[in-house]
Amino acid sequence: MVRTKDEIKAYLENRMTLGEDTLRAMTMDNNKRPLPTRAVFLVIDKYIRDFFDGSSEPRWIAIPGLRGVGKTTLAAQLYMKVKCAKYHKIYLSLDEASRSLGTSVKELLDVYEEMLGTPFEKLEEPVFIFLDEVQYDNSWGLTLKTIYDRAKKVFIICTGSSALSIQTNPDIARRVVMTKIYPLSFTEYQLIKDRKYPTKGLGSSIREALFNSKTGEEAYLKLELFKDQVEAYWKGIKDSDVDSYLKYGTLPNAVALRHEPLIYSQINQTLNSVLNRDVPQLNTFDKQTIDKLSQILYVVASYDTTSFNTISRNLGLDFKTVGSIFDALEKTELLIRVYPYGPHESQARKASKFLFTSPAFRAMYYNLVGSTATYDEYKGKLFEDMIGLYLHRIFSKSQDTNITYDSAQGGADFIVGARVPGLDGSIVIEASLGEKKYGQIYKTLQKTKSRYGFVVAPVDLKMSENKQCFAVPLKYFLLI
Repeated sequence: MVRTKDEIKAYLENRMTLGEDTLRAMTMDNNKRPLPTRAVFLVIDKYIRDFFDGSSEPRWIAIPGLRGVGKTTLAAQLYMKVKCAKYHKIYLSLDEASRSLGTSVKELLDVYEEMLGTPFEKLEEPVFIFLDEVQYDNSWGLTLKTIYDRAKKVFIICTGSSALSIQTNPDIARRVVMTKIYPLSFTEYQLIKDRKYPTKGLGSSIREALFNSKTGEEAYLKLELFKDQVEAYWKGIKDSDVDSYLKYGTLPNAVALRHEPLIYSQINQTLNSVLNRDVPQLNTFDKQTIDKLSQILYVVASYDTTSFNTISRNLGLDFKTVGSIFDALEKTELLIRVYPYGPHESQARKASKFLFTSPAFRAMYYNLVGSTATYDEYKGKLFEDMIGLYLHRIFSKSQDTNITYDSAQGGADFIVGARVPGLDGSIVIEASLGEKKYGQIYKTLQKTKSRYGFVVAPVDLKMSENKQCFAVPLKYFLLI
């Protein structure tokens, strides 16, 4: 149905009045206190303040990320922080607008420009455009590029559930600043749940020691210096908080809920939205294939590695289709692919590991689909997802870093090939919920000629006898 300008104008006016009350409510907790902001908020808020102060760039920020990680809340917090003249800021959900009006973002912004009473290019005061879930409009990139090029006083913030579809859009290349938002770290989880603030600089110091040291001994000695600060942060935190974080605490929407069945039902709804709405945006799979996506993810949740051949054979899908499915699931940020260590030909022959970007999705499969496995039996898989998430947060932006795993029997869980200036060799990482296990690290160290290795486990900080590797307490790792 074609909408008239009057209908679109009425919709926009409603969004700028009643819609603002909704956004305000989204930024408050049950006690009407403002929700804590994450680190990414401070980064974008600085861009906005610089724009108010006359800075010409950046003025177009894209916030990609997995559905359910808090993009909409972040955008709402930024919207409420901006103080400007009436009508000089607008927040639109393109998902809602497409369902309510069936109109394009171009038509919406053309009417909004008329409401301002001044063409975008002639504005003298800043205007802020917030667009949530831009992937629901195929022309969003070209529309925003046109406004960006002609209007120096317009600041644009847009979010999308597919990072790669935003990053590869040819209409926004070289213009937009990408600020990806990830599932919650443990310190962000504690901040949202209990308003427990992280120790300033501690996480980055631990991270620097773990990944930028010349030797394992150097890393270990650096970590020893942080013992008192680490213990001070963990005072009052219960072991059950770590379990809750592993099971569902990486997703902000689950933090406020109290009953696990309700939590996993909510996570399942989010997953269904990814599979039925986001995936079709990335690839034109038929309905029969879409209906099999959840079965595929159940297989991923159950095994350490994923064979495309096995899935193709068991589910009656073409091998190339299976590859396209996993490509789409990566693009939605639902899965992280970890290739086997080795040359490209070897990587192509061997199975990859697919980790869930949020362990909560794997936990959901173990709690909602009739699995008889106990938490103790699948906790190790959630633990590996969590470490994969942390490594992905740290290294995904680096073009000079790759994360692989040792596919040999008894090989290590992760090999971080970080090329730090002045340093050679990779770092080997093993995840363990029991005692420290150096054997797998030693084996992979010899194969890869890595600098050093470490095992992440709920143990004390300790150096190995040969000083090639060390045990990193989970209490340290969760703070990076």
